[in-house]
Amino acid sequence: MPHKNISYAALLIACFTVSPVAAQENHAFDPFGEREEIAAPLLSPIATPGHALPKNSLPVVNELNNTRSSALAPPASLSRIETYYSGRIIDELKQFGYEMFAGQHNLNADTPLNGAIQDDFILSAGDRVTVILRGQTNSQKTYQIATNGLLTLDNLSPVPAAARTLSQVEAALKSQMASLPNIDLYLSLDKVRQIDVLVIGHVNQPGRQTMTAFNTILDALSMAGGITKDGSLRQIKLIRSGRTQLIDLYSLLIYASDIADIQLKNGDRIIIPPLGPTLAVSGNVHRPGIYELRKTLNGMNYNPAKSSETLNMEEVLTMAGGVLSPGQNRFMHLSVTQNGYEDVIDVADTFKPQFHSGSILMVSPTDETRQGQVEISGHSRKSGIHPLSKNKTLSALLSREALGEDIYPLMGIIERHDQNDLKQSFLPFPLHLVIKNQFDQRLADGDTVHLFSKSQIHNLALPEIKEAFIPIHYQDLGSSASIRHNHKAAVTPLLSQILKEHSIHLKGAVRLPGAYPVSEGVTLEDILNISGGLTLEANKSRIEVTSDQFGSNGQAHGRSGTQRMLVNLSTSNPGSISLVPGDTVRVNQTIKKLNNESVLLAGEVVQPGEYNLMPGDTLSTLFARAGGLTPEAYPEGAIFSRAQERKAEEQRYRATANDIERSLAAALDRNDDQKPNHTQIEMVRGLAAELKNVKAVGRITVEASPDKLLSTPELDILLEAGDRIYMPKRPYNVRVRGEVLSPSNLQFRSGKAPRDYLMEAGGYTHFADKNRTFVIYPDGSAQPLQVSNWNYDPVMIPPGSTIIVPRDPKPFDFMETAKDISQILGNLAISAVVIDDIQDDD
Repeated sequence: MPHKNISYAALLIACFTVSPVAAQENHAFDPFGEREEIAAPLLSPIATPGHALPKNSLPVVNELNNTRSSALAPPASLSRIETYYSGRIIDELKQFGYEMFAGQHNLNADTPLNGAIQDDFILSAGDRVTVILRGQTNSQKTYQIATNGLLTLDNLSPVPAAARTLSQVEAALKSQMASLPNIDLYLSLDKVRQIDVLVIGHVNQPGRQTMTAFNTILDALSMAGGITKDGSLRQIKLIRSGRTQLIDLYSLLIYASDIADIQLKNGDRIIIPPLGPTLAVSGNVHRPGIYELRKTLNGMNYNPAKSSETLNMEEVLTMAGGVLSPGQNRFMHLSVTQNGYEDVIDVADTFKPQFHSGSILMVSPTDETRQGQVEISGHSRKSGIHPLSKNKTLSALLSREALGEDIYPLMGIIERHDQNDLKQSFLPFPLHLVIKNQFDQRLADGDTVHLFSKSQIHNLALPEIKEAFIPIHYQDLGSSASIRHNHKAAVTPLLSQILKEHSIHLKGAVRLPGAYPVSEGVTLEDILNISGGLTLEANKSRIEVTSDQFGSNGQAHGRSGTQRMLVNLSTSNPGSISLVPGDTVRVNQTIKKLNNESVLLAGEVVQPGEYNLMPGDTLSTLFARAGGLTPEAYPEGAIFSRAQERKAEEQRYRATANDIERSLAAALDRNDDQKPNHTQIEMVRGLAAELKNVKAVGRITVEASPDKLLSTPELDILLEAGDRIYMPKRPYNVRVRGEVLSPSNLQFRSGKAPRDYLMEAGGYTHFADKNRTFVIYPDGSAQPLQVSNWNYDPVMIPPGSTIIVPRDPKPFDFMETAKDISQILGNLAISAVVIDDIQDDD
């Protein structure tokens, strides 16, 4: 095969081999390492001044550049050489041949022999044979050939066996047995000798392998875990008796020749050197991938520029299995020049040696011109090309058997290309009428008939479905709604726009409201059926149809312009009311279906749990449904939490946290004495984090005594979905929380003053804000306490109350929002108390 000089790219490729350790660690790879001065022009050949590209190569390079940003970051499973080529072209190519070792063989010397052994098998020391005697003497024994090469049988002279065939040894034994009458001898191989083979280099499990004389090089490589992707498949060295033989596995993989799979001998050494120079083949070929080139031998005239073979295009295509289609193909050669630029040229001479290390052959099929054919595309059991001679019309092409189970029946589209005027047109047609033989249309050469599934149509209408008039709450609609996502096949943007332009908008009390594309001959009955039908709350006597049809037979009753009419399904046939694209159908409702709304009742009630709601349900009716309160219930301390209040409270906390963080940022930018210290910064950040993670209570003060609710009905609050009512046990203590030395639950005593409870809790801490001490009463209301020596006002503290001493906001004085910190800390303390109340009684 001829050899030619190769470019400087061969030297670059030589730098891309990776050690086994690096390959196993899957390190990220820069294909040019530290050669930044080469990488820059290579990745942007179009922008390089003075670099001329051949004609018709500019679109190809543009496409390559548009995809390199993603291609340069391939998945970690790629080898370094695969990463390199993935950074140059769109396709993600794999190295050829390494998958042959995916299934490793579990071979050893004790593997039993399968099948008959040929008589020409050459025996050696260590082989075991079985000798069978039949006739006057019947026996069967196994003997091993000694190290001196002799086979010794009972009562017979030793027979030389090593280096002789199985048939020769059998003949020698029979000649000794000739003097014995009526005895037949049979000789067979019982176990072949063991051999040791050393496999080193770029394999997954290098080391010594114990095998049998029947094993070959491929067996040894499989036992060693296979060749790593940084090892060579074409330069394997077999060292035997001091002589080296090169093994090229491509002769087996590409040309199906078994000359490379040599039978091994004891003491053989197999060395896998690093991967040699490579090239890549991409596109319209049977085996796109990365292929290794043979190196030239290192002799007296060795030249680094000629370190690998140079192939012509026919030889490269042979390695890749040939082109997929025999039609016209475009062949492009991507190569790296000596100055680091990437060159893209069309291959004109297929027999010119020009593909060398680092080359890429891209095979792109040219558009094939079809004649006398039509195509079915989309949701059909018979998608593909069909002869126009047998399918001249839609009715001949389409049948019920050709349609998928989820077919959308109200509209299909014929895509037609006029070869003379170079125009493209789209012709909608009513598929359901074609199947009924009520509509037909002639097809033209090259037409494509697009069919759609219901799932595709629902996917197109998802935004409109979300804005439907009636919110659907049925639990059983989960399966039908999920149908919209079953088929992942997307409709092209152009076809999507056409479908939307030909849509009828269906709203109101139907199971699947949305936009439905239609062609001619569609009625109100068709639209209602395709949407899954009317819901239970639909008003069948008031269905609004808004249309701009006009004329004596139109719904405008001879008057032009948009008109609206009411349809009563009890008196009108929906199948006689025609609809056209752009019409709107709205199905009114009569009743509102009961939603699955409930409240949670916990604590000291006879039957706690979750209760569904009906309009007009109140707190007293809820207590009655729960069987009333237990004797231990404490209505004065009931906790009533409302979902809307919880949401608003969480939003306030989050907004406050954001304000605090902004104030902290502004304070850190100061250069005056007001700049916060490290302790203040940590306290502010901790407060912001607590506000973001605090659980909202959403408590509102209500009257929860059943007797008072019965006597004063105006206090009986109406319940809403998401309400949570907790009825605590009757307490006998008063809690002290916040900045006291020992927060405690203290025994209630009548006449005991707030200051007494505070002193029993150890008194104030250094961080206490004494002037803002307050009490939370059992019903959730709060009142400030005056407990200082010069401003003391004794207040009656009922059982179940909580005295809270908030933290002094002085560390937050540097912030603009410092005046609100005291209120924030108080609210956090209240939320903590309520949560403790609920958790302590769970």
